[in-house]
Amino acid sequence: MSLNLCLKLVAIAVVSNCLIINGVSWSAGGEFERPSIQFIGTAEIQGTASDLSGHVEKLENGEPHNRFGGISALEYTGHGNRFIALPDRGPDDGATGFQCRYQVVEINITPDSAKPVQVELKETHALKDFAARSFTGSAAATKCTESCAGRLDPEGVRVGRDGRIFVSDEYGPNLIAFDATDLEIARFQLPWHLQIRNASDSKTAEIQDNSIGRVSNRGMEGLALSGDGKFLYGIIQSCLLQDGERTKSGKVLGRYCRMVEVEISSGKICEFAYPMDSLENGVSEILAWSPGQFLVLERDGNTGVDASYRKLTWIDISEATDIVSVEALPLDHLPAGMQPVQKRDFLDFLNPAYGLAGKEMPEKIEGLTFGPTLPDRRRTLVLAIDNDFEADKPSLFWVFAVGADVTVSAR
Repeated sequence: MSLNLCLKLVAIAVVSNCLIINGVSWSAGGEFERPSIQFIGTAEIQGTASDLSGHVEKLENGEPHNRFGGISALEYTGHGNRFIALPDRGPDDGATGFQCRYQVVEINITPDSAKPVQVELKETHALKDFAARSFTGSAAATKCTESCAGRLDPEGVRVGRDGRIFVSDEYGPNLIAFDATDLEIARFQLPWHLQIRNASDSKTAEIQDNSIGRVSNRGMEGLALSGDGKFLYGIIQSCLLQDGERTKSGKVLGRYCRMVEVEISSGKICEFAYPMDSLENGVSEILAWSPGQFLVLERDGNTGVDASYRKLTWIDISEATDIVSVEALPLDHLPAGMQPVQKRDFLDFLNPAYGLAGKEMPEKIEGLTFGPTLPDRRRTLVLAIDNDFEADKPSLFWVFAVGADVTVSAR
């Protein structure tokens, strides 16, 4: 069965006044109760694996153009065990003409079996603009040409009820909607203070030549879709240039990431401040939990035994101040009367109970989605780890089971 048909088969039901979509429960607002969480297992696709794009030529760096990897976002399609696995801009961090695409993988989850998690590549799809031009991951492609739609660094993906695929782009940042044939059909107008004025293929130059907008390579890293399908929520990886301070080395540090709410039908924008637990941290993904509530993946940039922060946090935006009209935020503390999102710990990947901490702890835990519901009614939480297209590192997929004792009570 093709993905285009799969996307139309999203399971929807109403149980005890809660809407169940793809195994995720929603109610008209509610309080969070931390559930029991079990680590089910890991699956992997080897770093030397090829995708199904048919691009057998070599890229500028000599690596195969059809190499599978770089998975920066993950989304459950709602059909069977199929997921969209979205690569970022390609090998060597934007230095090649990698054609942007997404993969469809099947992740089979059977707890307590010899192989509790297994993954298999099923499809590869090219992302194209309204004129059917390919997007490239090349940082140098700052303008469109007759044959190229320009640069794209896909970092978040969600699937709408009608089969539309929404992608967040780190370069712009941009939020783009694609139809079931993988063609761009809409681009949402984001606030001007998120955008840089002077684009460059050099990270250093982009930071030095701009004073407003996202930090180079730290744009709209995560994307969530509300349970009713009416709102998109994009989150910036770290502070904006004007929301932080530059160190002597040129690094930009600040406490607050901006979370952008977009009403899909009207394009209306709100913004909220997400406080990171450390100025050195960054945000990799956001996932809707219930109305106004989300899981956010926050982490440091270290690997192995040096990794000190790897958490999913639960947030509530219901009392947060809309900061869309605020051009610049203070470095470390919001002004009186301005409220950030409420935040609590949800899951610590460094918890010894999960057996993930230690020398094998990867840096780039990036994809996050709810998967199918297990026979015992627990929800699966599935994560993807970005291997940066490195041949000696597999693409990893972690699966957790979130207890069926989760309740979302009405206020």
